[in-house]
Amino acid sequence: MTVRMLLCVCSMSLLAVHTNALLATPRAGKAAVHATASRGQPRNAQVQATAAVPTPRAERATSWPLGRIAFSLLPLAGSARRKTLETEVVKGSVWTHDQIQGVVNVNVPVRQTVIKLKDGGLWVHNPVAPTPESVRMLRELEERHGPVKHVVLGTLGLEHKALAGPFCKQFTQATVWLQPGQWSFPLPISPPLLGFPSGRRLRLLPTSNADADSIPEWADEIEFEVLGPLRFKAVGAFGETAFFHKKSKTLVVTDTIVKVEPSPPSILLEDPRALMFHARDEIGEEVSPTAEVLRKGWRRICLFGLIFYPSGIDVRLGSVFSDRQRLPPSMSTLGDGAVPFSLYPWTWARDERPSFDAIAGAPFVAPILQTLILNRFPDETLDWVERVCKWQFTRIIPSHLANDIRATPADFASAFEFLTTDNRESSAAALEQGHDGAPEQATQAVAAPASVLSATKAVAGTAVEQSPFKRLQAALIAALPPQLVPIAPQRARAAVRRAPAPLPQDLALLNAASDACTRLGLVGKPKVAARTADGAQHQR
Repeated sequence: MTVRMLLCVCSMSLLAVHTNALLATPRAGKAAVHATASRGQPRNAQVQATAAVPTPRAERATSWPLGRIAFSLLPLAGSARRKTLETEVVKGSVWTHDQIQGVVNVNVPVRQTVIKLKDGGLWVHNPVAPTPESVRMLRELEERHGPVKHVVLGTLGLEHKALAGPFCKQFTQATVWLQPGQWSFPLPISPPLLGFPSGRRLRLLPTSNADADSIPEWADEIEFEVLGPLRFKAVGAFGETAFFHKKSKTLVVTDTIVKVEPSPPSILLEDPRALMFHARDEIGEEVSPTAEVLRKGWRRICLFGLIFYPSGIDVRLGSVFSDRQRLPPSMSTLGDGAVPFSLYPWTWARDERPSFDAIAGAPFVAPILQTLILNRFPDETLDWVERVCKWQFTRIIPSHLANDIRATPADFASAFEFLTTDNRESSAAALEQGHDGAPEQATQAVAAPASVLSATKAVAGTAVEQSPFKRLQAALIAALPPQLVPIAPQRARAAVRRAPAPLPQDLALLNAASDACTRLGLVGKPKVAARTADGAQHQR
């Protein structure tokens, strides 16, 4: 079996058991960047160069003894020591808490979102591990804003589920809401055995056809739309719920939308060893924790986490143990507790920046979801996208990568345009022609995809209630065919920025994994949507 197929099998195993752990790429809230208080932030984010980079000291406040058991003994970073950073995204109303999770030093923040309810009390989305430090932060919020009333698990991702159960045991008066379609592997395990409550305190998020009695009491201020469960043919399913906090115009999601930023998040800077580990071009190189080195490591972590097999690496499995002898003593601690024997079985033979630049800068759907999951359920996904786009949100808080993403419904719709085209054919054509596949960064004032036009027209029709002229203008825009819709006004230009797209050569492994999963009967064949997000029929 070739190296690529071996990695393909590994990636598919992670998909079935742990899809979001590798997706959960870093994020530092913009609020923290813009001088907003971040409790738990280390005084000095960059360690000083020493003979060997120090390993952070184990402390009770950041310990979580259940870590290894909760993750089924998988070798995940954050299974024992889990630092927590708090960011106040909207003053007095919305907070996030980031911790770290990862495999082989591809460390990624995992995030919970906390919202203050209008009648007092707190609503918690996708809880993180209940370390003494994270629980203390929530207790302090409770003292100011009321108790945790509702805990919501808005995903089927097992790594979120493993955290949410133990978290619920710390807040025993809260009602717990679960994403429909929960599953466990390899054996069926009931939610109470994982730490969730039983009886009336454990509820399922209702779908669109649910009766009125099952609607949560918080639904008048936090609306929601359920996607899935999208069931695989073999084992498992994908599902996610989007939530819209009306007061702050905030959209809260888990994995469907991410954004990559050029600098590493604060939670990774707290212990920069993973960044330094990946900043090396080969195992014998020595690096210091300078700002550029840490950004370089971050670019590579993003590529491994989102693409799995970046086109810039050459794998060296045949010499992995002999290469280990060249590891400098100063670099010996970089893989402690995360990488067996601190092995480094590849070299970076080509510059990672073109690949990174292709996926950075705007909201998009992670490549693993594009190529392995959502493209099997395009119409169901676009139905959900259309429902989400009816909300006029101005920011998105995902559970991974960038925090507090400034985005509109048009940005959200644009991220799912891959479902209306056969990306496999376009990627193959680009490779044959030697095209670098880099997406255009400038907004184009040309015919936009139909789902983006739908969102753009919705934007054009929202703030025109008082002006007869603007109502007439919006009506004229709505009547135009897609090819003639103007995208010149500043607001419309911002609304239709294109979602990033990975370089075709970086999708080789994921496309191979997609083919393998189809042949093995794990999932169905990829499809092209029969309709766009605005409901129009799509011409295949």
